[in-house]
Amino acid sequence: MANSMPAGRRSGDLDQWQRIDFRSLGVPLRNKAQIKVTIRTKGPSMQGLIRIPGAPASNFDTGNGTTAVDLINVGNESSGYADIATLEILFTQSMSGQFYEVFAFEDGDQTR
Repeated sequence: MANSMPAGRRSGDLDQWQRIDFRSLGVPLRNKAQIKVTIRTKGPSMQGLIRIPGAPASNFDTGNGTTAVDLINVGNESSGYADIATLEILFTQSMSGQFYEVFAFEDGDQTR
């Protein structure tokens, strides 16, 4: 069973990056090469982009309410990886009053 950490709940606004700060939620900083994120919504499908600041964004579509996204951290094995202290999310399709939750999975949560 995966051990997930809720990263926050916010209302979805179009055309505006929203920041999820792990530090304010008491989640320890991570400097891993990759992080798996699950986005769960309440209401109709939501679409958008999610990223670790400084890294390329990934598209997502929640479809029936949940989607998983693998995010790559900035850096490399020789120079190290930046701490993952925040995520940013931008909705390109949502409806007024919808909510979402983001869960970041730790290493070892690789369930198949």
